[in-house]
Amino acid sequence: MPELHPEPELEDGLDDPVGVEEQTRELVAGRLAQLREGGVELDALAPFFARVRAQLPEQADALASWAAACDLPAHALLALDGGVVETLVGGEHERGLSLYVAGPDGPVLAGAWQLEPAFAEHIELRALDHGGWRLAVPGSLGLAGVTRGGAALTSLHLRPAAPGPGLPGSAVLDALLAADSLAAARASIETLDLVDGRCWMLADGHTFLGFEHLGGARILTRVGPKTGHVHVNHCFDPSLRQREARPRSPESFRRLELASTLYVQRRPETLAGVLDFFDAVEEAAFASAPRRRAETLFAVELASGRACLRRRAGDPLEWIRFPALEPPP
Repeated sequence: MPELHPEPELEDGLDDPVGVEEQTRELVAGRLAQLREGGVELDALAPFFARVRAQLPEQADALASWAAACDLPAHALLALDGGVVETLVGGEHERGLSLYVAGPDGPVLAGAWQLEPAFAEHIELRALDHGGWRLAVPGSLGLAGVTRGGAALTSLHLRPAAPGPGLPGSAVLDALLAADSLAAARASIETLDLVDGRCWMLADGHTFLGFEHLGGARILTRVGPKTGHVHVNHCFDPSLRQREARPRSPESFRRLELASTLYVQRRPETLAGVLDFFDAVEEAAFASAPRRRAETLFAVELASGRACLRRRAGDPLEWIRFPALEPPP
């Protein structure tokens, strides 16, 4: 069971890591090797970066600046986006589940991801200049976070049958983190197409939104502050299922089966309960394959304005605080 205390709260973010440029180069090199094994070369990422430059110049500038510090071409950093890698060569990266609950302590939005060991070691919560927070490895635009407006955001990969006409999901996620409101984040999802796919879950303490977003199509699958919702790495919407890659992930269905059963049995309502729920699902779903478990956890308790990260099973929780939103009048 994760320990909620006595881990210290980190008001200014996690300590600056040592050698982050080298970490970035190593992570990128590993992903580029995976692409080459699938018959895809680095240059295949360049058109995706060109789309980011055209549609999200701030995100393009951030990627280009960090890539220059690492002596890498900017588009190489897109190899850190597991959704892009999956879309191009298949496989499964950063798989897991997300859960939203509204309990006695207020709403909680959380995600769990199965990361490659090097990614789990180096993932971090970092404060952004605009006031939000990003969950990411160095050089990546992220998996989840807290927006500038104080909303929680998680994402899960959905794999399209063919690359879509739009942007890498991590670039869109970074744009969502800059949103001042849930309405602004929703507008971005509704106007920005993806090259890959994402399940987006967003909550600001007053409203919850769940989207399935695959290439140029998106469906609002859930809305309402009191509605519990769990999602995994396949589409629930029948129309989007027709656009998904085949075969659909049996591990994703296994997670959903166990999550649905354990949700009814446990009814997690608090941050601690949600973290325990994730571990119970993963241990049940992958009892004989611990390396397949989603053990990197991120959870946000919106009423108190606190969030936590656990990198790997057995690691302590690391905490941040952000301004909690005022309750509606």
